[in-house]
Amino acid sequence: MNIQLTDKKVQIFHSTLKLINIHGFHGSPMSKIAKDADVAVGSIYHYFPSKEDLIIELYWYCKEILNKEVFSTVDNTLPYEAQFKMIWKNLIQYYTKNTDHFSFLEQFYGSPFYEGIRTNVFKQKTERNVLVSFLQEGIKDKQLKDLNVRLLISAYLGVAISLVRGCLYEKTKPQEDELNTMVDIIWNGVKL
Repeated sequence: MNIQLTDKKVQIFHSTLKLINIHGFHGSPMSKIAKDADVAVGSIYHYFPSKEDLIIELYWYCKEILNKEVFSTVDNTLPYEAQFKMIWKNLIQYYTKNTDHFSFLEQFYGSPFYEGIRTNVFKQKTERNVLVSFLQEGIKDKQLKDLNVRLLISAYLGVAISLVRGCLYEKTKPQEDELNTMVDIIWNGVKL
């Protein structure tokens, strides 16, 4: 479902994101979200039939922003390996600059909300699953091992997420040499 964004929806998304990161899913009732967004509770229900719908649409909103930021600077004329490495580094940069999105996505993936849509996530449109499409293209073009794309996602994102978590915990930023080393390790593990 691709929702049409209005200023009010964006306001609701930002308030929801902020409150969930502070209080969790259950500690962020619609009334608290409405108050923080400075809108009536009815306005939220006008756009989102339920809190579950709001949270799922917030997930897709965050993913669309992430995809735009991560993939918009990638030069498609570069060799696949260079694109692979650039996208991974862009992911790290995005997550370290947007810790609110990172924290929300971390909570979301471990929640019943994600369980409810998990089977449909890999079937979503290409624009929503840009990374999945990119990795599938690498398999098709014989750049990557012919593995289940979920395994490739785990190798690719798992390392990125672990690195970002460590940096957030230590209150540090990843160094360029660390990024290069890690992405080389991933590439060497999945390249054909």
